Amino acid sequence: MSGETSAHILLVERLISHVRARHCPPRGLLVLADHHTFGNNRPPQIAGYTPDLFASDLPATFEVIGEAKTMADLETGRSHRQISAFLDYLSVRQGSSFYLVVPPFQRRRSAAIVDALRMPAHSGIAVEVIDGL
Repeated sequence: MSGETSAHILLVERLISHVRARHCPPRGLLVLADHHTFGNNRPPQIAGYTPDLFASDLPATFEVIGEAKTMADLETGRSHRQISAFLDYLSVRQGSSFYLVVPPFQRRRSAAIVDALRMPAHSGIAVEVIDGL
């Protein structure tokens, strides 16, 4: 979380709120986030990358990975590799979801980037791109 811009922090907060509103399993939702209010309860690394959000029900019947990206960050090769790694991870977890939150008015371009990164193996993953701050 150190060195994050205020815009990125606001995007992570939007991501946390959105995932909590969308996923309400009967036994509750475990949410880990790369945000100061979560202290040491950070998401696990996946293929060397730490997502901004990781969530699942307990016992795990689905998993959620979420990322917050500014457009400048989303356009980088590193972000493309990171998103691909997260989609690969989720592709073997039935009922899983990937959320990407981006600044206002960037949803369409961001969705096109994610669509270009998706492979046939990722077809079972629910993917949603959210805009907002």
